Amino acid sequence: MKEDTASSTAYTVLQGLVYVARRTQHSYLVPDNVRRLGECVLSASEEGRARLAELDKPLVGLKVGIREFIFLPGITLHYILRKRCIEDKARAAIAGGVTQVVSLGAGYDSLIFRLSCEFPDVNFIEIDHPATQKFKADAFDKTPESQAGLARVNYLSVDFTHQNIEDRLRGFDHFDPFRPTLFISEGVTVYLTEEEVTHMFASIRNLSGAGTQFLFTVVEPHGSPRSNTRKALAWYLNFIGEPLKWTMEAPNMEAYLKKQGCELHSLDATDQFREKYMDPGRRARLHHGEYVVLAEFV
Repeated sequence: MKEDTASSTAYTVLQGLVYVARRTQHSYLVPDNVRRLGECVLSASEEGRARLAELDKPLVGLKVGIREFIFLPGITLHYILRKRCIEDKARAAIAGGVTQVVSLGAGYDSLIFRLSCEFPDVNFIEIDHPATQKFKADAFDKTPESQAGLARVNYLSVDFTHQNIEDRLRGFDHFDPFRPTLFISEGVTVYLTEEEVTHMFASIRNLSGAGTQFLFTVVEPHGSPRSNTRKALAWYLNFIGEPLKWTMEAPNMEAYLKKQGCELHSLDATDQFREKYMDPGRRARLHHGEYVVLAEFV
């Protein structure tokens, strides 16, 4: 991703969220405040406004269907289900005693912003690429929540492929290494090399130590029996400059975590998403090939 541009994937994920909320039978999955904040972020840039306008076109559903058929069947709805799962686990962690939440590469997601309005005693830090983060922070500054002084998010700009997370957080006044902490990394590890992912684990351990929780997403490798991803996706992501780098089959995750000094708490994929969030009376083709992991450093 170029230094002065926001991630194309961040726009696509947020546009998909608003699309599901506005134009599909699955709008029940997107709370009104999540839709509103998504529209707020998209409205803050020329690219975002163009994507919002696209949602009002009569053939947008057909376009989404064709794009999913070519690249990732069911991915638009998957974004919502993935986010619901992550939010539930983040809330459970806070209920269990976590008093600091650090989001690594949040894109245009509103979770940290929304949680900060609800939990004033929890320290929230959001770390992301400067270009992506700027649009969102500026947009959220104009919301009623910010105007009322409810939002308490501490933003730190980091390029994960060129800067050291550990060094950046150690030098960040708002980070407290002694608080029980949850780190969240949604849709990030797949764009890092294996060495960079391993370094991320080491950085978290060095920063917060045993008992720290890490909630992150992982993509199955191409050809996995647990994935319905099309071959065309790799070509497209290379074309836009966001190629997939690190993948792992779900059955291998527990052993991988042990090597990182972690214990697996939960692993949620499409079957769990369907059972927990989907209305059984509304049929939908779901994406297979990405899962959510909750681990704890021991």
